[in-house]
Amino acid sequence: MKWKSAFAVVTLLLVLSGCNAAPPQEEEAPSPETAPTLADPIALDYHATLVVDDGAGHALVTDWSAEKLRAIDFAGDELWSIDAQLNDDLGGGAQAYSVGENVVINDQSGETTAYSWDDGSEAWSFQIPESPNVCHPAQGFASQTTGTSPILSDDDLIILAYQGVLEDDGCEPTSENGNAFVFALDPATGEEAWPSLSTGPEGKTFGGTPIHVSPDRRYGIVSWQDGDESMITRIALDTGRHTSVPITSARSNDDTGVDYYDVFPTSDPTSLLYVYGSEDPDDPYSSMVTRVAKLTLPSELPDSDAATFDGIDELQGLTMEDTFDSVCATDLVFTPDGEPACIQPQLFASAVKYQGSDGSPQGWSADAPEMALESIGTYGTPQYFPVDTKDGTLLVVPGNESGIMALNAETGKTVWKAGDTTSDMPWGGQGVLPELDLVIVTDSKKTSFYESETGKLVDDHPASEYARLSSGQRVALVADEESTTMWSVVEA
Repeated sequence: MKWKSAFAVVTLLLVLSGCNAAPPQEEEAPSPETAPTLADPIALDYHATLVVDDGAGHALVTDWSAEKLRAIDFAGDELWSIDAQLNDDLGGGAQAYSVGENVVINDQSGETTAYSWDDGSEAWSFQIPESPNVCHPAQGFASQTTGTSPILSDDDLIILAYQGVLEDDGCEPTSENGNAFVFALDPATGEEAWPSLSTGPEGKTFGGTPIHVSPDRRYGIVSWQDGDESMITRIALDTGRHTSVPITSARSNDDTGVDYYDVFPTSDPTSLLYVYGSEDPDDPYSSMVTRVAKLTLPSELPDSDAATFDGIDELQGLTMEDTFDSVCATDLVFTPDGEPACIQPQLFASAVKYQGSDGSPQGWSADAPEMALESIGTYGTPQYFPVDTKDGTLLVVPGNESGIMALNAETGKTVWKAGDTTSDMPWGGQGVLPELDLVIVTDSKKTSFYESETGKLVDDHPASEYARLSSGQRVALVADEESTTMWSVVEA
């Protein structure tokens, strides 16, 4: 009787609580954990350069022999391809950015197009306005972004700016506003983020990188000439509002024989680097000898939303002084985490030096091998990327007493050295695979993988003497004359 009473009480409690007895459940097996790992290298049967990868299984590469851009997966299999207009720039002159499920390509044909990574279907297209005999032809517009990586975020914009010089006399202005100079596109839709800006009818640009973007990616500096007046224009990249400042009167330095000038921003919005020099077509190293002045702007400048760059009157507080301090006066590159860095080789009377910085006005110098002049930061040289470490940003460059050395981007101090002693063999380039904390370098007939923090050699593979490295977020390619070795980071 007691057993039956106890059973009745338990049953009553279960009913009152709304619960029903249920059979015991088997515990679910935990899902297997995955971690990024470096897949075995695979071979592509053509000379390829990486343009961009999306970090999620897709890559866009240049096939030089076929003059095509090919979208491939991380196994090297082709997904789709398009014809491309190629030149001698890294990547064949095509510039591309990954935006969600699409890849946006500017091949300097005047048209910028977004394609689906998966099947190559067109998502949107933007055409630079074009008409016969224009002063700024559509084919002269190159692209850059407000981001620190070619994998763009929601807030990033694509900037299309004219990188040529003014066409011959008799050309026609692009519009009633003058000659179109810059367009800003929303990479998700291809729509203009703010109205395009133009130089006036007498405005002349100098070619090369059209807009030098600040370390915080908030504004860009344009150097140009308005008639006889040397000008700089600062553009707020989120809105397109701009300020144009005449600088001729502030230029007290002796620039006799100077062929060009350019102006670079620093981490201080009021402090710019004015770089000037001359180029001798018979001396390939002439561009390695430059002079620098510090150009100081007032802290408050009026801005404008006019469609044309319009100069303001002479400014109080605008100064320019020559400097012999170590500065890095070239465009910044960024680590995978978005930290800025800058390095350039400079030729002095009896030595070659690296000059670098972390984007600040004050830089540093370090001894460099002669091969650095042909290896780092000039037209046609291989790629390089700064590296994130727990001790700061590193720049990995050809070494003075070793194959490579890692320099602290803030101080220029050597953090580690690795590789064979310096040789006169061509430098093939350097990249980083951030998820694996690996630096990858092609030089001295091999491709080597090093730990980012210490420079410890992890692995190496043979390469040809003239092999070239190109790398992105999860893909690295090393191209020989007729074939390419591809590494990719996959989940395992």
